[in-house]
Amino acid sequence: MRVVRTRIARAEYEDIVLYLFEKFGIEFAMKFEESFKYKKEQLKKHPKSFGSFHETDKRKFLINPYITAIYGIDDANELIRIYSFWFNRKNPEDLLKYL
Repeated sequence: MRVVRTRIARAEYEDIVLYLFEKFGIEFAMKFEESFKYKKEQLKKHPKSFGSFHETDKRKFLINPYITAIYGIDDANELIRIYSFWFNRKNPEDLLKYL
């Protein structure tokens, strides 16, 4: 399966990497990117192995203790679509309104 990100998810990802780089340096930013790449490879191989998100058809996987990726599976097109990179301390009800 192919993994794609929505326009919003791409912007969120870039914001996270930029924030980590500016606040903590290149090593933190690279560690986040490496963690995401590793999880993305797991996701490609086993897209349904991660948990569901708040009783919806969306699923989630933890990138680090602070950020969770929310995604959906399009079996017909063999596509995994990442909708958001969610800061875990935010209210999930806000994300449910967006999804």
